[in-house]
Amino acid sequence: MSGRLRVSDLPIWSARQWMLAAFFVASGLLGWWQLRPEPEPAAPEVERARLPDYVVAGFTATETDDTGKPSRRLIADELRQYVEEDVSELDRPRMTLYQREGETEAEPWRARADSGLVLPGGEEVRLEGAVELERKGDASRPATRMETELMRIWHKRAFAETDRPVQVTSALDRLNATGMRLWYDEPVRAQFDGRAHIFIAPEQIEEP
Repeated sequence: MSGRLRVSDLPIWSARQWMLAAFFVASGLLGWWQLRPEPEPAAPEVERARLPDYVVAGFTATETDDTGKPSRRLIADELRQYVEEDVSELDRPRMTLYQREGETEAEPWRARADSGLVLPGGEEVRLEGAVELERKGDASRPATRMETELMRIWHKRAFAETDRPVQVTSALDRLNATGMRLWYDEPVRAQFDGRAHIFIAPEQIEEP
């Protein structure tokens, strides 16, 4: 015979008490569930504003070569430096890229744009918006001017490139292409992407 006690074995009044207790417990749990406060929605994450570590107005910097002569100069209306990213934003940057032909200083290349970025390490400078790269002419060569919307310049490699439409003007001659790679140190050479359109002005003949 089993020694376990079942509710049905209890006296009738005890069974009623168990049922009444179970009813009150169930009612109490239902009331607690209905009255418990609703969990508050998680607060949205607030993205921290991207702020520069410091700002320099009227920025000017000159880089020199191993002999102490200037190799590059960078000027901007304003520079904003982000130290953790090692990136600098530039407003209206102007660059002077000094050149040498042997022991002789050659006419430098000059670049300007609406805005720019100095990327990590400082070697690559990205110019954007109405970019112009030009060099004045001299007795041995005509002036050259290049116009595009974006240009990346690596000065130590004396190399510049763009994957945007570019127009090159030299004297009265003109060339249009969909991209360009330029090695601007002497001897200057360039490679143009896509189908290049060239306009060569007729030679001007001076009348006696």
